[in-house]
Amino acid sequence: MDFGTCSISHRDAITISRRRQSVGRWAVLVSDVVSRYRRNYGLGDEIGIEQVQAHEQLEARLTRELLASTPELRWEVFSAAYTELYESLPWLNTTDDSRPEWWMATWRKLVPARSDVIEIGSGRAALLRDLVRSGHRCVATEISPERGSKHLAESDGLQWHITDGIHLASFEPDESFDVVISTQVIEHFHPDDLPAHFANARRILRPGGRYLFDTPHRSSGPHDLSRVFDYDRAQFMHLKEYTHDELACALKAAGFDKVKAVIAFPGGVIQTGFGLRLLRLLDRIEDRTVTRTRSKRILRALLSKVGVSRNIWLAAYRKSA
Repeated sequence: MDFGTCSISHRDAITISRRRQSVGRWAVLVSDVVSRYRRNYGLGDEIGIEQVQAHEQLEARLTRELLASTPELRWEVFSAAYTELYESLPWLNTTDDSRPEWWMATWRKLVPARSDVIEIGSGRAALLRDLVRSGHRCVATEISPERGSKHLAESDGLQWHITDGIHLASFEPDESFDVVISTQVIEHFHPDDLPAHFANARRILRPGGRYLFDTPHRSSGPHDLSRVFDYDRAQFMHLKEYTHDELACALKAAGFDKVKAVIAFPGGVIQTGFGLRLLRLLDRIEDRTVTRTRSKRILRALLSKVGVSRNIWLAAYRKSA
């Protein structure tokens, strides 16, 4: 037989062509996922699909464990989960979490002079180090000793405390702070724990004190690992992303006297109750009229062009004595 003259059938040629197209599409998909992952976490070219897969598999399992945890064991489960996450995926400890100067300047304007400040879930405590330099007494917190101890050497006089993030009054004295802060934290809590978190934040505030926090808006998300895979909603360790309306209702139920939207703009920042009412109305209209998640993202992107943030930023006040 003359193998040099062999040819493949038309059907085989079509099959080979389709397989090549499939491989090509898969390569593009993998490249897109890796690019989104690097961008989402501020990582470099050394990160490949193996790291993305390891992260996805681990976080999927940890998310199931967190959501299934009972109130009695939740702190233990959460502490173990986040310790495992950062020990198993060391590149997450190298992510760039720096903030622009305008963001730092906004927080400096929001915190009254010479305040006693506690931050929930401080990470590397970049914000608190800046506030310490502005004359505030600051306490950084983390859920496990491992998370906080890594940054003690660069804490610039900060105190580091351990807290579960929920039962704050079990770790800190009542009425001991002027300001409670959290940035991109409450979305990580078990949804059942949010009322207790708000009630405890109010409890450790002095009369007239304020809880200042930001968190991703649900409609502009998802903002966790789900974003890398282009999912419609948060399915990983952002256990729940919220709207202005949901959070304002929860804060009022926890006993806060006033709740205001924080709106930052070049050179300044305002706190507005009227603005919050408008944002809550927008949330309700959006939920009732815009049903597709992708459409909500587009709407939020358009709104961001006219100054409506993709994040929720609120100030909740404890009533003065």
